[in-house]
Amino acid sequence: MEIAYDFSEIFPSEPIQRLDRTQLIRFNPRKFWSVQKAIDALGHLSTEAQGLKRILTTYEKVLNQPDDQFIYLMWQHHPTKPAVSLVIGMLKVGKKHLYLLDENQRKYEEEPLCILDFYIHDSVQRRGNGHQLFDHMLKQESTSAAAVAIDRPSDAFLQFLSKFYGLKKPVWQSTNFVVFPEFFEGKSPVERYDKSGSGCRSEKFGTRRNTDVGYSLNTDLTAPETTGKDTVAGLLHGNMTPELRRIAAPDTPLDRKNRRDFGHQSIW
Repeated sequence: MEIAYDFSEIFPSEPIQRLDRTQLIRFNPRKFWSVQKAIDALGHLSTEAQGLKRILTTYEKVLNQPDDQFIYLMWQHHPTKPAVSLVIGMLKVGKKHLYLLDENQRKYEEEPLCILDFYIHDSVQRRGNGHQLFDHMLKQESTSAAAVAIDRPSDAFLQFLSKFYGLKKPVWQSTNFVVFPEFFEGKSPVERYDKSGSGCRSEKFGTRRNTDVGYSLNTDLTAPETTGKDTVAGLLHGNMTPELRRIAAPDTPLDRKNRRDFGHQSIW
């Protein structure tokens, strides 16, 4: 995918650039429009390729996430156009608090690095780019393929992990995250989950179960969701804390959410 911008002017190395929140703020769209365009375009293509109902990865979504997420952007110089870059793919990762079960139904509470979105452009697939990008991320994050959790991987991604990393028995969780038996090696199970926090569910719509390729775990591993009725009762009786407004830049998704959720707060 071509971007009419020479990324070598802002990225120190080719072909992979790690972009955290600080760098995304630095490469703001007003001055560096190409960064947002590359991320948004790849996020849209990834959504289409996975058949999802909503886009998972955009510049604004990564910037406004309450937990830190990173984008690994893969690119290269255009061979004949000096002011053009070729965007090859992207990998989005971040840490999540997860309640997990192993194959023997033992409970674990972990906060692993998670693979949240992964896409290589159709025009450059099956050339080793995905393996190069994934390997680079593992080295940068000082981890291994067996130590990460994956947000609802596709069958193609599971085959990729089996081929390059020998991970063959995915353990599906009720949250739609997947880990492998090797993930639990050296970890101690817990008697019960600490429900003072909340476990993370998949960011992807729908559910996915495939008993041919792994385990299907149906136990609810996350803290129970609170209904609107319970929330009001909790506020009235003083045993719940109301949601706090987070500061957001004007006209961002978080700002619009704040105006929607807190717009009439003054009547209380």
